[in-house]
Amino acid sequence: MKLTNLHNLLRHRFPAALWSGHPDRREIALTFDDGPHAVDTPQLLAVLARYDLPATFFQIGSRVASAPELTRTIAAAGHQVGIHGYWHRSFVVERRRVLRSQLSQTQELLAQVTGREPTAIRDVRPPFGQFTPATLQALAEWGYRPVMWSVVPFHWLQSADATVQEVLRDVENGSILVLHEGLGGPPVIELVQTLLPALIAAGYRFITVDEMWQSRSPAGKP
Repeated sequence: MKLTNLHNLLRHRFPAALWSGHPDRREIALTFDDGPHAVDTPQLLAVLARYDLPATFFQIGSRVASAPELTRTIAAAGHQVGIHGYWHRSFVVERRRVLRSQLSQTQELLAQVTGREPTAIRDVRPPFGQFTPATLQALAEWGYRPVMWSVVPFHWLQSADATVQEVLRDVENGSILVLHEGLGGPPVIELVQTLLPALIAAGYRFITVDEMWQSRSPAGKP
């Protein structure tokens, strides 16, 4: 099955999660997983500031605890912060009460570091994209919003050119693009420095995940 077909199947099967935005709006949500990272985070913030573009950073709680100043800088620059677990463990293998505690711990930590209300930090991207229907039900019960993606290049396993070509080929109206901090392969900053001007030239506008929840097609709402 092609990835696009699989994405559409999952999007229709699990509409409570955010898979993409409005198909008629030339908008992209640029997201970064696995941070904060001592090298990648400052570089990404610098290039985003240069183009005056927003992004959404899905943060790992244990890494925020080790480098709170990086997450504080992300928020101070006006970007959205979301939850990517506390230990980057699959939600599927965690016991329900443990998962709830870890999500709450990460939410409270992000709120403390950024100065934002805990209820404003409710977007959650499951590590590895792994979830079950029970996972989604639990997230909803606890007040979180599950966020997935539509474009996720394996940039740590291929060349920069291959990743850029893949993204420019697959991105479309409403795409949620995922890149990662702190992985091997070509530096993520090099990818972003190439992709941003190309996507801007193609007429795309960048929005946060929170804005994408508001703009997605009514048919895609749970």
